[in-house]
Amino acid sequence: MKKILFPADRFDRRQEGAVSVEFAIVLPVLLLLILGGMDLGHMLYIKHIITNASREGARFAAKYTGNNISPTSEDISNYVKSTSGLNYDSFNLDNLVVAGSYSGTSPNRIATITVQADKYWWILGSVPGFINPKQLTATTAMVLEGP
Repeated sequence: MKKILFPADRFDRRQEGAVSVEFAIVLPVLLLLILGGMDLGHMLYIKHIITNASREGARFAAKYTGNNISPTSEDISNYVKSTSGLNYDSFNLDNLVVAGSYSGTSPNRIATITVQADKYWWILGSVPGFINPKQLTATTAMVLEGP
C-alpha cells in the first residue's frame, strides 16, 4: 500500500542544508572563542616575560652594587635588552621600558625595577572593553647585596 504524502509533509522531511546553516551560524562564535583565547594567552605570555625581566633587572641591580656605586636605570635597561645577555627586546615587545630606583639606606637599601610593555590585541581589539594597546607592567623590589 502506497503512503500518500501531503504537501506539508514534504517540507518537514528536507533537512539536507540544515547542518550547513547551523555551522555557518556557529562558526563566527567558535572562531572568536579560539582566536580570542590565543590573544589572551599571548597577553599572559608577555606578562610572564616582563615579570621575569623585572626580576632579572632587580637581581642585576642588587648583585652589581658596591662601594656606594649602583647601576643606573640606563645600565639596567641595557642589561635587560642586551643581545649578549637576556635579550628581552628580541621578543618584539614594542616600547619595552625599563626603569629603576633605589630607596633606603645600607644595609636595607632596596632596588625597585619596573618594566612596561604594550600588548596590541590581534582579535580582541575590536571587542568593546579591550583597549588597544594594553599597557602591561611588572615591578620587582630586591634588597641590595653590597655595603
